[in-house]
Amino acid sequence: MKSLKISVPRHILSAASPLLFLFLPSATWAGENIQDTPSAITEVTIFRQGAEVRREGKVSIAAGRSVLKFTGLSPSLSPESLQFTATGDFTILSVTHQLNYLAEPKPTKQIEALEARKKQFEQQLKQEQALGQVFQEEEALLLANRQIGGQQNGVPIDGLRATADYFRQRLREIKLEQLEIARRQEILRDSANRLALQLQQLNAAGQSRSVSEVVVAVDAPRAVRAGFRISYLVSQAGWSPLYDLRVESVGQPVQLQYKAQAYQQSGEDWENVQLTLSTGKPMSTARKPVLNTWWLREHVIVVTGGAPRGRMQKMDMAESEILLDDARINSGAIPAEGPEVQAYDQATTFAFRINAPYDIPSDGQQYVVAIGEETLPASYEYYAAPRLNPHAFLTANVTGWEQYRLLSGPANLFFEGTYLGKSLLNANVATDTLSFSLGIDEGIIITRQKEKQFTDKQFIGNKKTETIGWEIELRNNKRQAASIVVEDQYPVSTTEEIEVELGPHKGAEVDEANGKLRWEVELKSGATEKLSFRYSVKYPKRMNLVLE
Repeated sequence: MKSLKISVPRHILSAASPLLFLFLPSATWAGENIQDTPSAITEVTIFRQGAEVRREGKVSIAAGRSVLKFTGLSPSLSPESLQFTATGDFTILSVTHQLNYLAEPKPTKQIEALEARKKQFEQQLKQEQALGQVFQEEEALLLANRQIGGQQNGVPIDGLRATADYFRQRLREIKLEQLEIARRQEILRDSANRLALQLQQLNAAGQSRSVSEVVVAVDAPRAVRAGFRISYLVSQAGWSPLYDLRVESVGQPVQLQYKAQAYQQSGEDWENVQLTLSTGKPMSTARKPVLNTWWLREHVIVVTGGAPRGRMQKMDMAESEILLDDARINSGAIPAEGPEVQAYDQATTFAFRINAPYDIPSDGQQYVVAIGEETLPASYEYYAAPRLNPHAFLTANVTGWEQYRLLSGPANLFFEGTYLGKSLLNANVATDTLSFSLGIDEGIIITRQKEKQFTDKQFIGNKKTETIGWEIELRNNKRQAASIVVEDQYPVSTTEEIEVELGPHKGAEVDEANGKLRWEVELKSGATEKLSFRYSVKYPKRMNLVLE
């Protein structure tokens, strides 16, 4: 295999290329000078699933052949994505990825902090145990010397009283100290056990038994100082959108705060890195689906239990091809799926480059990254469906939202400085208007009641006819006018035996297929508006229908 001579300009040796990626047996390196080469993570691009990590550094390469070993890399490194870039007058002979099960993975900062606290509690526990032992020894000493005076000579009463007082007082102090020591030991032991359980969970979830290593074999005609870059994909990372939608008052634009919830559990802490958020999914298949010929043949049901043996054998080679075609189609399908920010479009995705450095530990927790703020022009209207809910819901309608590169995700709603709750910003709509509810407005009063004078029942032969009328009253108690969309409905027949006729419905748009009525009302401040409609249903007496 022909080696690649590296000089200025920069050249990339990609692990994905079979012509450039060469796995050398370890025996080849036995006589070479293996040099541990440090590197630092400088940039990370987080995709919706997965992330690309870029490391940089400098290294002094001796004349002749040598091996550069980059260790301590993520155990979830994807070998196919590995790229090595270098500048300098030397030749790259091979780039190899390997897993090292002998090296201890570097713990995350969170694990290091928890282990330090656990050791601190354990050390304090040992100190308390030693102090308890001291008091226990003193108690034993006092009890061993309880006898005073001799067998022949008595002890003056004053001396006996003083001695008894001393023993009583000192033993009391010792017992109380022992109880306090036991209490402190219990607290320290419980804290250490809780930390041990947390560490066990973190180690089981995020720590691998191996680390990745990248081994680069080089040949230099003379000693050279070279700069290099390593990039690779890791799978245990990703981000999802999160929004804050704030409306100060009706008529004002919607203030949208665009944020991302980023996480990673790659085994490497990302400290002070240049962060880019991309909508791409490099871990998913990029192969387009292929439709094979759809051969139409008789469908044979194969019974695995009680079918005759001869029937089981009727599936011929042509039918087997149908199953194979289905498998090919399925296998080729694409699976479903603060600081200054620079947004830019790519061929099939778009990305946000965060211009402030970020720290994201390898602990699997969600870290909020601010992407930016947008002011969205919006129109407001109230929506009411009084048959279901006797309240008016304020909705905001945003047009031209496609330019803001929004993705579907949860949104926190704030109206007039008050948190309303969570909603969903659905960017997968096919319309040019993005609508979301801002909750109930108590300033709009809505009532819906049956019109008794238009409610009637008639019986003719074996048929019964019922006529029902409804009246909806709207009142605007707000200081400003309000646009209200009101929707109601009437029943839709499912059989020829049931005849439905819509009566007067002044001002309403009718959706006959779904039996919906829609009014658009401009309601001035303090004004009241009445809407009404009626419908008649003719059906056999034997039927029991719910018509309200």
